[in-house]
Order: sequence, then structure tokens, then C-alpha cells
Amino acid sequence: MRLLRRRRKQTTLAKFHFKPALFLVLALVLFSSPFARAQRGAQTASADLSYLVQRAGTIVRGHVVSATVEPHPQFSNLQTVVVTISVARVLKGTAPATYTFRQYLLDARDVVDTGGYRKAGELLLLLNPVSQYGLTSPVGRDQGRFRIIRDRKGNATAINGRSNIGLFDQLPSKAADRGVNFSRQAQAMLARPANQAPLESLEDAIATLVGAQR
Repeated sequence: MRLLRRRRKQTTLAKFHFKPALFLVLALVLFSSPFARAQRGAQTASADLSYLVQRAGTIVRGHVVSATVEPHPQFSNLQTVVVTISVARVLKGTAPATYTFRQYLLDARDVVDTGGYRKAGELLLLLNPVSQYGLTSPVGRDQGRFRIIRDRKGNATAINGRSNIGLFDQLPSKAADRGVNFSRQAQAMLARPANQAPLESLEDAIATLVGAQR
């Protein structure tokens, strides 16, 4: 009888420890992948525009239609935000007029504010390729997500979560070494100190870098 009870207890303990072990393995996979590095809790090195464009699978600009926090469909303990964008322009990859993606939320603050995606907000997004888990995120954490600001005259500027710091560092010389030639408009932007970048010039530079990859 004691032996039978001991075996039952061992079986129960094995079942108890299985799920934490499973989620530990899954967490290691998730945190080491590109989309995990987009979270607030992660530390990401400064990246220039060329790197962001090269790593991006999809680059789109548009307005946030909705952002909803919900569990991952396969892993209910993992919180994600499902974002739908009304696309105004596609600069890399393909995207329908209404584009939806799912992003993993590592930080509790991201759950509270839907990962910083606010309805009606206009964004320029340089997104990682979608992972095998159906997840993506801006390349380089907050560096690949640009907030679009328009003044009363309609002039638009773009600024990422790092205030564009390091975005254009040595970019003209690096591009020249690769035979990439920016337009005068883009060159003027690259020569200025980092801060809000004219949207038209930034998209011009992105389109040039995308073209250089083909």
C-alpha cells in the first residue's frame, strides 16, 4: 500500500513539474528570438537605419485601427497584443490595405498600455519577419517604430522610441562604400543632427536602402 501511494505521489509531482519545465523551454526560445528584443525589458544595442531596413521583413506606414491584448492562441500563459493597421504605404514586403500582426508582450507595462499602440495613432513600422509562432515586432525594439507627427500645415516628421539617436550615424559613408546613392533630399536629412526626421525624406532613404537589397 505504501509503495502504491509513493508511486502515485511521484506521478503527481511529475505532472506538476512538467508544465513549468515546458514554459521554461518555451521562454528561452521566445526571449532569444527577434520579437523578444522589441520589449521594454530587453536591452538592445543602438542600430542605424541601414540595419533596421535590412532586418525588416515588412515596412509599412499607417494608422492604428485597433490594439487588443489577448493570450497567444497556442500558449495561453503568454500575453500578446494584436494590432491592426490601416496601411497608407508599403515600403518593403507585402501587406494588404488592412494589416494585422501579433506581438509578444514581455513587460507588464506593455499589457497595461497595449504595448504602446494607441488607436488612431500614425506609425511607420519596420517589422521583423513573422516567427514560427505567428509573432513579430519592430526591429531593434523601439528603434523600428516611428511615431508620425503632423503640424497644422500638414508637414510630417517621424521619431522613434530612441529619439532617432544613432539612426543616421556614419550612414552616408557606409552607404557610399556599398554603392548606395541617396537623393539630395535624403542627404540633407542625414546631415542634420538626430531628432525628428522629415517623413518624406526618411521614407525616401528607406526606399533607397530597400532597393539596394534587391
